[in-house]
Amino acid sequence: MTAAPPVGGGAAVSVDAWTGSGPVTGAFAADVRPWLGGPFAFAERTARPAPADPWDWRHPDVGWGLVAREPDGLSQADLVAATDLPADVHRLVAARAGRIFRYRPGGAYASWTLVDHAGGAQPFLPASPAGADAGELPAFLLIYGSPADVPWSVQYILNPVRYVGRLDLEGPALTRYVDAVLDDWSGSAAQWSAPVVWAVDHQAGEITTLMRDVVAEPLARAMGEDAELAPTFLDGRVAPATVAGLTAALTQHRPAVVVTSSHGQTGPLGDLAAMGADLGKPVDQQHALLDPDALLRSWDPDGAIWFAQACCSAGADSPSAYDRLFTGDLAATFARVAALGAVTSPLPRALLGAPKPLRAFVGHVEPTLDWTLAFPPNVQPLTSQLRAALYERLFLGRPVGYAMEPWYRPIGALLQGYQAAERENQTTFGAAARASLDLMVYSRVTAHDRASTVILGDPAVAVPAPPPGG
Repeated sequence: MTAAPPVGGGAAVSVDAWTGSGPVTGAFAADVRPWLGGPFAFAERTARPAPADPWDWRHPDVGWGLVAREPDGLSQADLVAATDLPADVHRLVAARAGRIFRYRPGGAYASWTLVDHAGGAQPFLPASPAGADAGELPAFLLIYGSPADVPWSVQYILNPVRYVGRLDLEGPALTRYVDAVLDDWSGSAAQWSAPVVWAVDHQAGEITTLMRDVVAEPLARAMGEDAELAPTFLDGRVAPATVAGLTAALTQHRPAVVVTSSHGQTGPLGDLAAMGADLGKPVDQQHALLDPDALLRSWDPDGAIWFAQACCSAGADSPSAYDRLFTGDLAATFARVAALGAVTSPLPRALLGAPKPLRAFVGHVEPTLDWTLAFPPNVQPLTSQLRAALYERLFLGRPVGYAMEPWYRPIGALLQGYQAAERENQTTFGAAARASLDLMVYSRVTAHDRASTVILGDPAVAVPAPPPGG
């Protein structure tokens, strides 16, 4: 293709018009400046508001709200005023300009609806419009209270359709966390550019190797390829990933983002009190537990966000979602953990309530199965959404609730697959039915694993990214 001749000065030009007898051709005027100086205007389009950024919780089309259990015996006036909630919670709601929603236990639709007493509404969780007005359900929701007060199931239902966190603190710990939120961790020493990734790998044909390969290493590699970041990767395949090594790295580098993968403590099975005290604590390569009290003596979380790939790192539920699915040691372990009731694990509670609190903790309720990390037929890793969440979005300064949205996105498709396999299983008999039965189990387990990855802390908090070139 030859270059077009310069415009103006009588240059030849043709157009896509047909007179009936031939194409239309001609030439530019010798002097095009009068045309260029003439009016240039189009009718204005009807003005339409620009859509809100989905991570902007301050926007009225997005909004922020609080979910709390509705106690018995309060008058309507007391429920509107939320007289049962601590002063620190009221401070946070006021600062977030939030609406308060109530979970009503025992009702037929208790897990599917919340009550907004001030707004006179009862939104349906999966499909209510987002926003800050009465009748709407804000996109950002903070559940206040233990999972015994507001069940984990409410958080699971909300995770695919809202940005949800939970704050299970009281007393001075609650005050410290709310103070930090309202002050936005001003003066924090946490370093955006210095993430720490810690991966136990026992290299014994068990799940720590898989977690290292599909969770920790891909994140460490993505961070390492970013010219603005200088991650520390404590790789258990290279050298033992120990509690001491992790503590030293946190103390030295003061990361704003921490990623750990390891077993989570679920014993001793014969001592519920001891198991509850250690539930979900990361277990290092020498089988030592990460003790939050010891860690806090040398490291301040100071606004960091921590993702822990470990069994029960966020908590436990009762009954277990996997009740009657397994036999042997798995069944016995799940049953004993469930005997603890619905609880939040001690590590995130300690870090979120510390003198210089953690911003947010992302972890699992109950275990993660190797099945859900890699698709069994072809061993395809299923964790790419963690890269989008914990690297691409989090390091752009997006709120942690919004950052985790890609992780929850496949839940709907997995449940659709479950229903399709269920229909197939009902019309197929004998050995041929096995494949659809397996797909039903796989789809349901994987959907639950995604939904039961939970955020502890306010979902609107974000690690501030430095300005471009800063």
